[in-house]
Amino acid sequence: MHPRSLRPELISGQTNSGGLAHRGRIVALVLVAAATGACGEESQPAKDVAATVDDSVVLADTNGAGDDVAAGVDTGAVGGDGAAGSGDVAGGDGFPDITWPGDGTCQADCVGKVCGPDGCGSVCGYCLSGQFCAEDGSECTTFCKKQCDGKKCGPDGCGGKCGLCQDKFHCGQDSLCHADGCVPVCEGIVCGDDGCGKDCGKCATGDVCAEGECKPGPCKDIPSQGKCVGTLLESCAGSGISAEKQVFDCASKAGKVCGWDPVAGANGCIDKPPCKPVCTNADGKKLECGDDSCEGSCGTCPSGWACPTGFCTPAAGADCAGLVTPQGKCAGDLWIFCNSGKVSMIDCAAYAKKCVWSANKFVCE
Repeated sequence: MHPRSLRPELISGQTNSGGLAHRGRIVALVLVAAATGACGEESQPAKDVAATVDDSVVLADTNGAGDDVAAGVDTGAVGGDGAAGSGDVAGGDGFPDITWPGDGTCQADCVGKVCGPDGCGSVCGYCLSGQFCAEDGSECTTFCKKQCDGKKCGPDGCGGKCGLCQDKFHCGQDSLCHADGCVPVCEGIVCGDDGCGKDCGKCATGDVCAEGECKPGPCKDIPSQGKCVGTLLESCAGSGISAEKQVFDCASKAGKVCGWDPVAGANGCIDKPPCKPVCTNADGKKLECGDDSCEGSCGTCPSGWACPTGFCTPAAGADCAGLVTPQGKCAGDLWIFCNSGKVSMIDCAAYAKKCVWSANKFVCE
């Protein structure tokens, strides 16, 4: 086919859609010189023509003469004068859009983590109020005060170390640095330091070692989470012989009681829960009087009546107040009746009788 037989819009780099406007579309015009054409025409020198390939200009040198022709760069958007092709550069600034390697492909690293950064601008999880995230993100812990007084090495009680020993020294169980090859001395003692950073023996839980002997410690009956004794919070400060029992009355703070704090994972002074009045006994009977367990009352009794068990109990000479009818009532073998508006009481058992219902009233028989 002769070059003159090509469609004009392909030679000019334009199409009916207004130009090569689709990114990635490959339009290549390569005129190949042939000794004889398909129609027997004499071969003509062919000029090199560029192909638009994925936003890049590729020169197709067909004759080696260096007369390459570049077609317009298609970036998927019309820029400049608004018409792409014939040497125009689309895309405004003349450069194709670039997606940097790694954009949008960050892989969050939360293996073994429950909190802290994930390496991609987010977090692996959040800790509850009153907790903080460990440095490695492995756990949420409560506020921790380092215990390094008198220590040169070993754990600080908060996941770190109090220090490191020099070469040819090791960290003993006493958190001090001892020379390698040290000879221990434990004669005459049952516990405590052997002089080389190890123990000559251990005391029972709650006991402390004092001068080589095991003695009851001040925190022997207090667990590590503390304990509540009524409104009192008992806890232990320090450890070993320096341990100290601490007692705090949570009621000294308005609206506080001693109880389990799930956030701290220990007993503490917590908000006093809403009180629910209790005005029924174990049998489900409604109480007539007495404390409702919420600093209130289940009811009051008439003048002269007592309330020993949550029920109004009459006393001799007290007002009947309509609670004792003319028929009277029995309380065991105690016959209770109303006489001239006042309560009268007779112990039937004192007369070898019983209080019973007879002839439409209670009597001793």
